[in-house]
Amino acid sequence: MSETSEERVLAGRTVLVAGATGGIGEGVTRALLRQGARVVAAGRDEERLARLAAYVGDTGPGTLVTEVMDVGDADGSGVRDRLAVFGALDGVVITIGDWGNPERTGILDTSSEEWERMIAANLTSHFHTLRTLTPLLKKDGALVHLSGFSAEIPYPFAALVGATNAAKKSLVRSLTAELDGSGPKIYELVIGPIRTRPRAAIGADNPGWFSAEDLGRHATRLIAGDGPYAEAPLQYLITRAQGVRTSPPQ
Repeated sequence: MSETSEERVLAGRTVLVAGATGGIGEGVTRALLRQGARVVAAGRDEERLARLAAYVGDTGPGTLVTEVMDVGDADGSGVRDRLAVFGALDGVVITIGDWGNPERTGILDTSSEEWERMIAANLTSHFHTLRTLTPLLKKDGALVHLSGFSAEIPYPFAALVGATNAAKKSLVRSLTAELDGSGPKIYELVIGPIRTRPRAAIGADNPGWFSAEDLGRHATRLIAGDGPYAEAPLQYLITRAQGVRTSPPQ
């Protein structure tokens, strides 16, 4: 379906993007705005949210609201109180994460401190986010959670990223099973490398990768409840050539 024919498919709907100021988050935000959503862009840094607002500019026909908040905070009451003004949410997209130490480090050389930090930043925060945001969704709403493909494969010298991605995937899949159709739909998207502005700025770009806005357009269809993948709680978006899959590509 073309972008034009999808236009305004989320008109009148409210979607929260957790991690909206990241490279993937800003692309998802733009795509949702193009489809008419009221996008609540959540982030922890006011300056980065201001830069996001400047970047998306008058992208429309949707409207952007920025909220400085930590959706991964252990006490979600403040987040819930802040979001109450928007009423029940139609959609949530969770694109938060931490790559950890940029230096490649083997498992046997990883400190206990780095292990604990990564568990807190890249797993516990997702548990808190799911626990806080899922009950804010309408019963017919949708939550879209992103994890990296390192959840599926060995990830030497960056094993903490892979381990936390695998644990996040399991957490989300278990939530889907627990709700068992009685609440909002929960989608786990396992993604490969994604084209983003920050990556392009350092020369890491490949037309064979999905873009951040591609992910946003896909999330749009899931939140709208249509398209061929609306009933598939687990999906893989690794490369454009492989397309959207419901089982890991070989």
